[in-house]
Amino acid sequence: MLWGVERRGCMTVGVAVRRPGVVDAARWLLLGVAVLTVVGALLGVVLLEDLRRAYISAYGGMRGGDEATGAAIAGVIGAVVVAGVCAVTALLLGRPRNWVRVGAWVVCAIGVCCLSPGLLGGGVVASARIVGNGAGSGEIAAAMEVAMPGWYGPLTVVLAGASVAGVVAAGVLLALPASNAYFRRPSAPVVG
Repeated sequence: MLWGVERRGCMTVGVAVRRPGVVDAARWLLLGVAVLTVVGALLGVVLLEDLRRAYISAYGGMRGGDEATGAAIAGVIGAVVVAGVCAVTALLLGRPRNWVRVGAWVVCAIGVCCLSPGLLGGGVVASARIVGNGAGSGEIAAAMEVAMPGWYGPLTVVLAGASVAGVVAAGVLLALPASNAYFRRPSAPVVG
């Protein structure tokens, strides 16, 4: 519960501003997305040896191991950035400022764009394609299918799907009428 200030005639009175449940739900969803992205990145780090084997196979030599390490580092950095942005946005949503809600909508829209490739299983392949050149994404995907455990692909798709659903749901919750009232600037008192 936050405290706001309300003017009544000549007096300034402190009033409690109650945060609606939909705003709290949006905050928790964004924090959940932050956790899911970090879990996905840590999964890539834990399975780095299998990832290196897949890249060495795709690139036909030890250079692939460097590409795999680069892809894992890019994935961890990207996940930390996404997690940080989602966590900071969730914390800022605790204050009734409309600019925070607009910023959260921007974060949600960008989050959908950044997290959606994971639904197609393209998160690791896309980061490797950006970091290096040589083997094509199809070759890398085929080598990963052979080298990685069978549960890795479906789990990353589920994590990405839950993340995308989380940012979409948070954006929708922040557009509901209860959120509008919370983020609306208090009206000025009528002097007369």
